[in-house]
Amino acid sequence: MIALISALALVANAFSAPPAAQKPVTLAHVFKLGQKMHYELKSGLQIQTRQMGLDTFIPEDLDLSYSFSTEVTKLKADGIAVVHYLRPTITQVDGETVDHGPVSHIEKLNQDEMLTVTPVNDIIDHQEVKKSKKNGTGTLRLRSNTVLQVGGLIGSYVQEIYRLSLFVGAFDTSLDFSPRLPLDEVSVGDTWKRTVGYQPQKLKGKDGKQAVQRLDYTYTYQGTDTWNGRKVYKITASLTLDTDLAEFFNQMMDARPDESGLKTIPLKLQANVDYYLDGVTMHTLAVDARTEGGFKIVLTEAPGQPIVEQTLKGKSTLRLVGVSQAK
Repeated sequence: MIALISALALVANAFSAPPAAQKPVTLAHVFKLGQKMHYELKSGLQIQTRQMGLDTFIPEDLDLSYSFSTEVTKLKADGIAVVHYLRPTITQVDGETVDHGPVSHIEKLNQDEMLTVTPVNDIIDHQEVKKSKKNGTGTLRLRSNTVLQVGGLIGSYVQEIYRLSLFVGAFDTSLDFSPRLPLDEVSVGDTWKRTVGYQPQKLKGKDGKQAVQRLDYTYTYQGTDTWNGRKVYKITASLTLDTDLAEFFNQMMDARPDESGLKTIPLKLQANVDYYLDGVTMHTLAVDARTEGGFKIVLTEAPGQPIVEQTLKGKSTLRLVGVSQAK
């Protein structure tokens, strides 16, 4: 009987014991000469706006999509590759409103570049093969009707929040060459940071002075996982923006709130991203991203209610849809 109890205890411990710790790993994209990859990105943003005097929020939808391809044309030392990048068009769909149905617009980007890319997905050089619209969005209207009305510096900052929420624009903010991988070996739970933009921020201990400071993604290595039935390396990333543009603008104008009329403009954004990398070469298979945020504009003359309030909620996906190898 004692032997039987001991045996059952051993079996129970075997099933309840935690899995073996995963070994540290060097995350590095292994490029293959002549390999072509085709990706599709779909991104959507739900915008809810309420202006002073209104009880309800007015919705707006903004969807973006594009395809791009990469081809490794040359391999250099230390795993660095020269990659031919093509992104011909980008499509924007403005959602249905009370005034009109969905409106679609296709912008010809003609983006054709030779990029020098490191194994950690850093682009260290790029040369245009053909002249293109470099900002990655052409002339698309990445702003709501409210931002058109607000205009000026406030509108430009909010428009950048739209770009971050939709993951479009320059390679630093888009998902095309992501994630940015760490330079050192990592274990499960290790983190690293990469800059994707800049934000106005109050300097502590500097008499309220403002400065433009870095806006970073914090990446975390989650270890090996499965995605669509295949082994992958999973990485997550998060970004938090929480600032008051009124303090920044008042300092720029060297004015008090009662002089400028700007009492507070809280601006927030939270982004969370999941990356799934191939279990052998560590190229990106899929990315799922979610964003949430918004802003308010409150004037000193009407501190009880914002003259405009807007909330944002976005979702973006990147998928590898095709791989081929030059013969």
